[in-house]
Amino acid sequence: MNDDDAPGAEALALVAAVAAAYERGWQPADLLHVTRRGDESPPELAAAAMLSEARRSRAAERAPSDWTGQLDAVAEQYPAQARLVGQVPAGDPTGRHLAAALTAGRSGFFGYQFAELAAEWNRLPPWTFLTDPPSQWPAEGTTPTAQSPGEDADAPAAAADPKMLNRIRGLLTKAERTEFTQEAETFTAKAQELMTRYAIDAALLRTRAHTGPANVRSRRVHLDNPYVTEKVHLLTAIGEANRVRTVWFGDLSIAVAVGTPADLQQVNLLFTSLLVQANRTLQSTAAQGRSGARTTAFRKAFLAGFASRVGQRLREADARATEAAAADESMPVSDLLPILATTSAAVEAEFNRLFPGTRRSRARSVDAGGWHAGRAAADDASLTPGAGRINRK
Repeated sequence: MNDDDAPGAEALALVAAVAAAYERGWQPADLLHVTRRGDESPPELAAAAMLSEARRSRAAERAPSDWTGQLDAVAEQYPAQARLVGQVPAGDPTGRHLAAALTAGRSGFFGYQFAELAAEWNRLPPWTFLTDPPSQWPAEGTTPTAQSPGEDADAPAAAADPKMLNRIRGLLTKAERTEFTQEAETFTAKAQELMTRYAIDAALLRTRAHTGPANVRSRRVHLDNPYVTEKVHLLTAIGEANRVRTVWFGDLSIAVAVGTPADLQQVNLLFTSLLVQANRTLQSTAAQGRSGARTTAFRKAFLAGFASRVGQRLREADARATEAAAADESMPVSDLLPILATTSAAVEAEFNRLFPGTRRSRARSVDAGGWHAGRAAADDASLTPGAGRINRK
C-alpha cells in the first residue's frame, strides 16, 4: 500500500469498526453516545462513519425501523456530515473518496483521528443483543418487513396508538408549560391514567383473543451528565408504575428498559417530561435563594427525592385507573389484576433472559434538605408510582 492509499484504508477501517461493533450488540445511538461521553474523538466523525456504513450496508432497505430511526436521528443532529457522506460516490472500494471528503477543508478531520476512533470502537466489549445484527438482516434486494427481524408478526400492532400517544404528549406539554404546580400535577396524573388504561385495554384484548403473552421488547436509554444516577432512579420509578423493568450500566451511562412496545414509548414520554419539570423546579428553588440549593449534594438529593415521590404518585394514578377500568368492564379489580400480571410476567421473563446476573442497588445517604425539597416538588408536579429500585449489571 502506497502513501496515497493510506487515508482511504484508514477511512475503511473506521467504517469496518462500525460494522464490527454492530455485530457485538451495539447500535448507532449507542456508538454516538459512548463517543460523546468519552471526549476522545469528535462525535461529528462518529456520525460520518456510521452514516457511511449505513450507505455501504444499504441499511435503509434492510434494517428494522428502530435502527433506521436511530440513523435518521444521527443525520438530523449532524446535517453537515450527512450531506458530506451523501456526496461520496457509491462504491468507493478503496475509501479514497470518503477519506478525501472527511479530511477536506478547515473543519476536516485528520487521519490519526480515524485510527483513534476505530480503536475506541474496537475495544467495546460484546453486549446483549436487543435486535438482530446487520449480518442477520434480509439480503439486499428483498422486500423489507414492517417489523424488526425476529419480531412476532403482530409486533407492529403492539406499538402505542398514535392518537393516544398524541393525547399523552399534549397533556405532558401542558404540564411542562404551566406555571401552576397543581395544574402540572393534574395533567401528569391524567397522562399516567391514560397510559394505564391503554395497557389494561391491550391486556384484555389479548386475553379475549387468546393471542398469548404480551410482546416484549427492549430499548436503551442514553443518559447525560449531570446527576446520571438520580435520573436513572426517576426512569426506574416511572417504569415500575408501567410494568417496565430497568437495568443500569453505570460505566456507560446507559439504561436498558424492558417492556411492551407501547409501555416503552409511554415511559419515554413521561420520563422526558418529568425531567423537564424537575429541572425547572430545581432552577426555581436555586433562584429563590434557598440555602444550599446550588450545591451538588442538594441537587442530587432533590432529584432522588423527586423520583421517590413521583414513583408513589404514579402508583396511585395507576391504581385509580385500574379501578375505573374494572368498573367500566363490570368486573371486580381482583379479576383484572391477574390479567395485568400476565404482562408483568412476560416482561420479567424477558428481563431475566437478557440480564440473568443483575442485582439490586443499595440506597445511599443524601442531603436531607434536597431530598425533602425534591419530594415536595414531586407533589407539586405530576405522576404516580413507586420509588425505583435500580438493577446493575
